[in-house]
Amino acid sequence: MRVLSRLMARWRQWREARRVAREIDPAVFLHMAAELREIADAASKLWQEDPSFSARARRILDEMDQLERIAQRPEFRRLSPQKRLELRKSLILSRDQLLESMQASPPPTERIQ
Repeated sequence: MRVLSRLMARWRQWREARRVAREIDPAVFLHMAAELREIADAASKLWQEDPSFSARARRILDEMDQLERIAQRPEFRRLSPQKRLELRKSLILSRDQLLESMQASPPPTERIQ
């Protein structure tokens, strides 16, 4: 019975390692950067009147360009898995904040449609 429980534990460890490897793959970061770029572009169009938000959106677009360049390099794979997980969490948080700001944007017209 102990052999079976150890085997199951190793199986769970292997599955968890594979899940983490999929989450920190450079292709995932390229996809997230493209998604954030699209959201930031759409959000900047919604908040055209606010210069501070426009500057923030431009900064996000520049950072996503930089992230794409870095993620395409072989050196990106050499980053520790912990750092890549932190970067992934940061990107998810940024995406959530951008989506919230889009929801809080003023309506384009005063008229109820």
